[in-house]
Formats: sequence, structure tokens, C-alpha cells
Amino acid sequence: MDAKIEDMAARIENVFQETFDTLIQRRDSQYASEILALDLNRQELLKEDAAIGEASRNLEKILPARARQAQREADALLVAGKVDEAELKIKEAEEAANAPAAMRTKRGEISARVAAIDDDKRNIARRIFASWYADCQAVIRPAEHGLFIVLLDGLKESFAPFQNATNTGMDAWGHGGLFNPNHIANLTAPERSAEWQSGQRWYRGRG
Repeated sequence: MDAKIEDMAARIENVFQETFDTLIQRRDSQYASEILALDLNRQELLKEDAAIGEASRNLEKILPARARQAQREADALLVAGKVDEAELKIKEAEEAANAPAAMRTKRGEISARVAAIDDDKRNIARRIFASWYADCQAVIRPAEHGLFIVLLDGLKESFAPFQNATNTGMDAWGHGGLFNPNHIANLTAPERSAEWQSGQRWYRGRG
């Protein structure tokens, strides 16, 4: 193969690979950038939830003993005539008994905030994908036009004029033509090749 043509072929392949790499990198980096703050917030919420869960489990283990202790202390204060202090001690025990419910409420709020963050991330992904998909079409359609219309159809249509101009067509008995249908078919990869199978997947059933 001529060195210039070989270099041109390599550059065409490189352009496609670079285009693919750029499209993927831009999509993924934009998504990662936009969800960074959301992910940090989500991680902090999950840490807070885990801490509350652990505290709640520990508290529920000691609550019965704490309630009994508070009641004993309150009884002793009542016997000693310290009614106000006794009432405070009883109130303290009631607040401790209500703590697990308050913790469950807090964890429910955290769960709702995490779910909202996940919704925000999905909405960001949808928005980025829609914009990115339009970018994909913007580069694929010209490449598609260049391959099929400009290059393949153009080369195919150039065969006959070149044959006529060079007086290399078939003779009176139908022999010796410069080109034949195989020349057209063999411009592209052979049937059942990876390229052929990919083309079948992309264009089958689209009319």
C-alpha cells in the first residue's frame, strides 16, 4: 500500500477512536463533576444514619435498667421531700424512653434526604445523557455520510467512468472488463465479518 494512503487510513481509524474516547470521557467526567457535592452529602448522611442506628441500639439495651434506676432515684427524692428534684428525675427517664422514637424519626428524615439526592443524581444523568446523545449524533451522522455517501457511493460511481475513459470495458464478446460486481462488494469487509455483523445490527429493520 502506498505510504500516503496507508497514513490516511491510519488517521481515519485514529479519528474514530479519538472521537469515541472523547465522547465517553466528556460524558463521564461531566456526570462525576456534577454529582460530586451530592455524593459527599450522601456519604455524610449515611455516616450520620449509621451513628444514630448504633446509638439507638445501645440505648434500647440499657433503657429498662435506666428507667428502673431513675424510678429508684425519684422514689428516694420523694421520700426525702425533694418533690421538684424527683419530678425532674422522672421527666429525665421519660425523655430517655422517648429517645429511640426520636432517633427513628431522624433516621426517616435522613432516608428521605438520601432518596432525594438519588433522584437528583438520576435527573442529572438524564439531562447529561440527552445532551451527550445529541453530541454523538452530531459526530456520527457526518461520519456516516462520509463513509456511505461520499466514499462508498462515490467510489462505486467512479468505476464505470474510469473504465470508459480508459477504454478498458468488456469486448464484443463480454470479456475483459476492468471491473466487475466483486470489486464493489469487496470494498467493504466480507460477509459475516465483525464489521458486516455490526452493520446488520445497525441498519436491519430500518427500511
